[in-house]
Amino acid sequence: MPVSGVLEQLLNYWQDLPRENSASIPARRSLQLIELHELLPRISLMRRRDRFDVQVSMIGTSTPDLWQTPMPGFNAFDLTSPDLYENTARLYDAVLTQPSGAHLVESVYRHSGRDAEVASLYLPLADRDGSPVYIVGCSVYRKRPSYGRINDRLMLDHQKVSSVEFIDLGYGKPIVQFERPERRPQPEAENRWWDKFMPTKPRPSKNAWLDA
Repeated sequence: MPVSGVLEQLLNYWQDLPRENSASIPARRSLQLIELHELLPRISLMRRRDRFDVQVSMIGTSTPDLWQTPMPGFNAFDLTSPDLYENTARLYDAVLTQPSGAHLVESVYRHSGRDAEVASLYLPLADRDGSPVYIVGCSVYRKRPSYGRINDRLMLDHQKVSSVEFIDLGYGKPIVQFERPERRPQPEAENRWWDKFMPTKPRPSKNAWLDA
């Protein structure tokens, strides 16, 4: 199994969800939030409305009052560099159409000036009509940082993906050809567009821990 820890918990939970009328994937409404309580701080739920319109309809976090801007209701492509739109769309399409799981490992920029490695798992869900339009995702640090910022896990622009592995959910693995984007310079801290999402409250002390 290519995933472990929290991601393995989500995969096992997904596999145990009921299928209505012998459907290939479980329905969104089969998710029971109370059963995901340990995973909620790391869970995202997306709904694809169009190829480049994937609405993030839920972000689970244990401290929502830290955010300047409410996280539900934005397009996931707003967090994606334009030159990566096509690759991201192909990823979502593979998860929903095959259907399959997707395990990504990528680097994200941190305020400390160092990159942190993040692992993510994406799994498909159906709507009430049985159409595969939802994706439940979970992102975790591979090595937990000393300061577990709740927002870092959300700022995944897929700029530095080191690996993508699809997970056979019983229907085979998709064959996807991803484009190789041109290297882009590291953005200056003062010019980063996602600063509007940063918490407004004071930074916790060095020894404080928050859900990542």
